[in-house]
Amino acid sequence: MRPRREVKRNQSQKFRLTIKTPRIAGFFVCYDDPMSREITVRGILIARRSIGEGSVRVSIYTDSLGLIVALAKSAREERSKLRAHLQEGTVGSYTLVKGRDAWRVTGAVDTRNAYFACGDSPKIKEAVARVMATVRQFVRGEGSDPYLFSVLSNFLRATNGFANDEIMHAECLAVLRMLAALGYVETKNGTEQFFSTDYGEKLLALAAKERPRLIRTINESIAVSGL
Repeated sequence: MRPRREVKRNQSQKFRLTIKTPRIAGFFVCYDDPMSREITVRGILIARRSIGEGSVRVSIYTDSLGLIVALAKSAREERSKLRAHLQEGTVGSYTLVKGRDAWRVTGAVDTRNAYFACGDSPKIKEAVARVMATVRQFVRGEGSDPYLFSVLSNFLRATNGFANDEIMHAECLAVLRMLAALGYVETKNGTEQFFSTDYGEKLLALAAKERPRLIRTINESIAVSGL
């Protein structure tokens, strides 16, 4: 069962997510083809859960498959080459094998973890955690969306470049764009300039200026979604 996450509003209309014990959805996708195949994808690891004595089950949002759940055998063991690459908030290239009953992670390269990259800034780490929680709440099942993948991966890759007063505006843009990609936000309501995949200084400054309107749009879209 997915954890409940509540969206709260305060008088200044600041967007906040209350995260209650993030967990990974425990589902597998069954396939009719008994022959396994290997594929390499760019992916964002959005959740993980320990399985058995040393394995890990992970949720990865990929550029070509959408959201998949995969098993990484023995990935918690010290000798595992995958161990460092399967932490929440990691962006990288993952090698997957599609078996009879589920995906398996067999390799990972060129990875970067957003939590580690942002150093000792609690504000940035908290913003990354809220964005990851929003992905877990709203993104369901397989189906690729290159725009959504770019929105999320660009946000995570840029975290070490944000100042503490910029991260809340970058987070706002990431959530707004995610909701737009999923069909919850109308992109022709006067906010068109915010729907690129860029997190540059000029756009962050504009987002800061328009923050009350963007927050209102986000909260209204979440309310309409019913999630």
